[in-house]
Amino acid sequence: MLRMVWSQLRHTRGRSLAVFAAVLVATTGFTVLTGVAATSRLVARGSIDGQFRPSYDILVHPSGPAGGLLHQDRPTAAYGGITLDQWRRIERIPGVEVAAPLAVLGLTDIRPDLRVDVTDQVDRTAERQVIEVAPRISADRGLSTLAAAPTYVYVSRRPLLPLSQISGDQRVFVYTDGTRIDQTTSAAECPGTGGGGALEVQPDGRRLQVCATAVGSFEPGTRRTKISALQAYQLLPDSTFRLASVITLGRPAAAIPATARLELRLPAVVPMIVAGIDPAAEARLAGLNRAVRQGRYLTGSDTIGPATRSTSTSPLTPVGPAGRTLPVLAATDLAVDEQTNLAVSRLTGQTARRVPGSTTEALWPLLHDSTRTPPQAAAYDLGQLYRARLDTALAGNTPLSGVQTLLRPAPPAYTPQPDGTGRILPRAGEPGSTDQAIDDLWRDAWFSTGGVGTGEPIILNGQSEEWSITPVGSFAPDALPTAGAAAQQALDLYRPAAPVGGDPRTRQLLADRPLLPGDDPLGYPPRPPHLLTTLTATHDLYKSVGSRAADTPLSSVRVRVAGIDRFDEVARERVRLVADEIVYQTGLTVEIVLGGSTVRSPVLLPANHFGRPDLTVAEARTRKGVAAEIVTAVDRKNIMLLGLLLVVCALLVGNAVSTAVRARRRELAILACVGWPGWRLSQLVLTETTTLGLAAGLLGAGLSGPLGHLAGVQVSGTVVLLCIPIAVLLTAVAGVLPAIQAARTRSAEALQAAPAPARRSAPRRTFAGLAVANLVRAPARTLAGAVSLAAGVGAVTLIAASLWAFHDGMVGSLLGQAVSVQVRGVDLVAVGGVLLFGLLSVVDVLYLNVRERSAEFATLRAVGWPDSALNRLLVYEALGVGVLGCVLGTVAGLGSVALLVGHLDGRLAVLALVVTAGALLLTVLAALVPAILIRRLPTAALLTEQ
Repeated sequence: MLRMVWSQLRHTRGRSLAVFAAVLVATTGFTVLTGVAATSRLVARGSIDGQFRPSYDILVHPSGPAGGLLHQDRPTAAYGGITLDQWRRIERIPGVEVAAPLAVLGLTDIRPDLRVDVTDQVDRTAERQVIEVAPRISADRGLSTLAAAPTYVYVSRRPLLPLSQISGDQRVFVYTDGTRIDQTTSAAECPGTGGGGALEVQPDGRRLQVCATAVGSFEPGTRRTKISALQAYQLLPDSTFRLASVITLGRPAAAIPATARLELRLPAVVPMIVAGIDPAAEARLAGLNRAVRQGRYLTGSDTIGPATRSTSTSPLTPVGPAGRTLPVLAATDLAVDEQTNLAVSRLTGQTARRVPGSTTEALWPLLHDSTRTPPQAAAYDLGQLYRARLDTALAGNTPLSGVQTLLRPAPPAYTPQPDGTGRILPRAGEPGSTDQAIDDLWRDAWFSTGGVGTGEPIILNGQSEEWSITPVGSFAPDALPTAGAAAQQALDLYRPAAPVGGDPRTRQLLADRPLLPGDDPLGYPPRPPHLLTTLTATHDLYKSVGSRAADTPLSSVRVRVAGIDRFDEVARERVRLVADEIVYQTGLTVEIVLGGSTVRSPVLLPANHFGRPDLTVAEARTRKGVAAEIVTAVDRKNIMLLGLLLVVCALLVGNAVSTAVRARRRELAILACVGWPGWRLSQLVLTETTTLGLAAGLLGAGLSGPLGHLAGVQVSGTVVLLCIPIAVLLTAVAGVLPAIQAARTRSAEALQAAPAPARRSAPRRTFAGLAVANLVRAPARTLAGAVSLAAGVGAVTLIAASLWAFHDGMVGSLLGQAVSVQVRGVDLVAVGGVLLFGLLSVVDVLYLNVRERSAEFATLRAVGWPDSALNRLLVYEALGVGVLGCVLGTVAGLGSVALLVGHLDGRLAVLALVVTAGALLLTVLAALVPAILIRRLPTAALLTEQ
């Protein structure tokens, strides 16, 4: 039998090569396209809480996915990692209503004015006196307290000489009257300060230094309680005050302005997160522009510029440029909790006369142990100080504060406890665990105990110019539109839900109030971004300091999906579709927050060094209703399209093999006469077709790897080996019906030259009628060609509807299941292959019709029909197959769309007409192949045979 199979394949080279090529293209295309389509895909699982939709549906960030509950500081947890190009690609994804980027620059130290007027404590009859300002700071709802070292003011009627300049070459301090003192000598008089304090002129002409600090201990941990600042003021004859603890930079003492009131400036620090935004996107997503209360909203062109005024705290008029400033939109109200209570008194006795000439260590017991007058109390709130400073800056168009560094602290770290709570790990306390930037630049923060950041801080005070932050306007976080009521606060960027007491003891200690941050830059809870600048300014700042973050400045992108008007499985699928495309195009992590719910998680906050005990607080976190998981698989749409490719190929092969069986009826009848049973005849046909399939599968397996490499994908060995059984199975299925037809061959009927039975039929007077009659003569073949074309037309209609009418994203419900259609490059290739095989099937039908009716065509030509008339007949036959296939395909395509989206509109009707017209045009063009065959028919030979 094998020899007979080989002989048959060799003698029918044309048909065998056609079948071989069709199977090779179909199976190799299936294998390679399956490898291309097997990409990372996002799968969404879970249900949607109908009461919860925050201002955004998807959070995109560069970190790893959250395994459990989503922390509310997730949008600000990273300092960059997303490029601007990735954000723009997300913006262009169909179905994205708005994509709002966030670029967290870091934490800066805003320093509001804490000025204490001590004028009423001055005894204007005394020649010398010392005024004490003793601060007591409280935070954490009064649980953390700090009795800080007092600040002292030395007031003298005697001349006080400020330091004028430092002669670096000679290491000499030069004072405003020309007095020159060696730096080493001056530093020895005031250990720990480096010297350079103001000089008081004594009646005998001596000049005694007034040290700038009084030190009780040089231990680092005691600097807030054992080191006091001492400022020297001269009481002038006109009862005004002039600061002497200042460097005049070569100017005379008279350049220092005298003031009628004696105001002391105390340290106050408000840590605030600076973040870059896209103003237009933020306005659309969060309504930020509607929350502006003073000034104006940001514009995309706002960027770094020259400052209008220096932020120096020196009373002297600044010399040189004011430096550069960063434009920001600042929050009006900060959720901070820190109060400063001051006790202002005057030291009595002979303390003041011993201040000049005393060393820093001698000053501490002298001042600390002195008697004092009854104190005058004053109280300040850190949040109110910031608000007053913001109002002043906006009113005068002046900087809000100077800025020296942008610190980048890591988010809180948690360790699980046996009872299910999470314990916050301490940031400080271990030797060598403190960043120098935190230790040096945040020493004025009362509750800062050091710690570590998560990345290199952006240092600005090392630049050639001063840097400042200038507000262009202010916004009220509480005035932002509410999209999800209380449920939204867990993921609200500007109004996060503060931790509350997690057990009765903690609630009692907090007096049923939430826990808010103070002035510790690494304190708990984390802060929201309350100083907002533009992405343009962010890029320019990074470039000016040479930061590597300029390439990947964005920390997160918040995405709202269009068309979410209800909360069901279709909404979830619509969001999943967009999230999947974001992962596909950017490779970033996505968190689907639509349909989540806010939960409170217990957290153990360890005791601190300032008296606050251990607290069990309840943090607001988000339990995601929709869990997103990235899997590698071929989605159902790809399987359907690639499966259609194989089905259409099977129809094409089946038509060819069936025609071959009909052409070999006499041969098969002879075999039946010599004793071949029917099963052996069918085995012969199946062996011939599967042999072609095996050969095509082997060659396809060899070509799949190189073709996949050219396509830029790695086709696995398993998929490559699948090419062989797919090809064999395809040809076997295609050969089943022809094999059954061969098995039914009867030797006597096949060898007997019986005339065809006479049939009555109406005369065909038109080309269309004759074409229909010819197609009906072979109904199975005609139907196979039409079905093949219908598969291509239906696939094109479905994909075109998703691309054009639904903007590359079609989501609906089918049999109670949410289904989506999203088009990618591999889908277009697969649809093109299905349509191509459909057209080849039409060509095959027309070609076989011409071959079987070649004698009829020869007769028509002999009686005078021109070739144009014969070609016209073929065109009508092609149109007949094409119309049938287009109707079936259009109905299938539009029906699928209607099942998915629940309706059809005018756009889809236009689309169906366009697809149908295109398919009919291609079908007519396909008739050119059999038309060429007609021209080559040997008319004389065919008539002789007849």
